[in-house]
Amino acid sequence: MLTLEQAKELLDDPTLSDEEVLEIRDQLYSLAEIIFEQWQIDMAKERKRRLEEKTHSENLPTSSPEYPPLVSA
Repeated sequence: MLTLEQAKELLDDPTLSDEEVLEIRDQLYSLAEIIFEQWQIDMAKERKRRLEEKTHSENLPTSSPEYPPLVSA
C-alpha cells in the first residue's frame, strides 16, 4: 500500500489535506480491486469458452458422407 507521503507525491496537489489524500488513496485501491475482480471473472469466462470450443471441435467427425475428408492440393 502506498504511504501517505507516496500518495501526496503522486497526486502533486499541495492543497489536499492528509485526510483527503488518504481517502483518495483508499478509493483508488477499492477501484483497483473491483477492476481486478472483474478481470478475473472475464478470464474465467474466456477459459471456459475456449475449453468448450476445443471440446466441440474435437467432437466433430473428421470423415463421413456428410463431411468428406479434406484433400490438400
